[in-house]
Amino acid sequence: MLRAVLIVIVVIAAILEASPLLTAAQPAQTSQQPPAPSEKAARTPAQKKIDSQLLQEIYRLRGSAAQKRVPSATTGVKIDEKQRALVDVRADVTPELQKKVRSLKGTIVSTSRQYRTIIAWIPLLKLERLAEDRRVSAISPQAEPVMHR
Repeated sequence: MLRAVLIVIVVIAAILEASPLLTAAQPAQTSQQPPAPSEKAARTPAQKKIDSQLLQEIYRLRGSAAQKRVPSATTGVKIDEKQRALVDVRADVTPELQKKVRSLKGTIVSTSRQYRTIIAWIPLLKLERLAEDRRVSAISPQAEPVMHR
């Protein structure tokens, strides 16, 4: 019985190894340059703090969406007529950080020191400058409230 099982395993392995679909040759690299890093791997430390949906909207606004291979689907990020996004800034909430948000032309909707959050309308093109602040740990679209019935 064991011998039969071993024979079956050897036969299956031989078939899989010989199958052209499973052993299709990988395209040869024609240049000596390494492949370009992915968009995610190429992000700056500040960009790594910003949610990818917000980054996609920033890339669209800058005109670099095609270069960054941003999907055409909508992100659901709330953006007003001044190109400000409604965001949740996770940070140590201090008067200095609130002042910085305002200096970047942001409008604070609410703050919570307990939950380490600032909800604000902030210009998309200013989010990276805000993310550079050491007190900021993350910036994401403001979450929609969920109602349970």
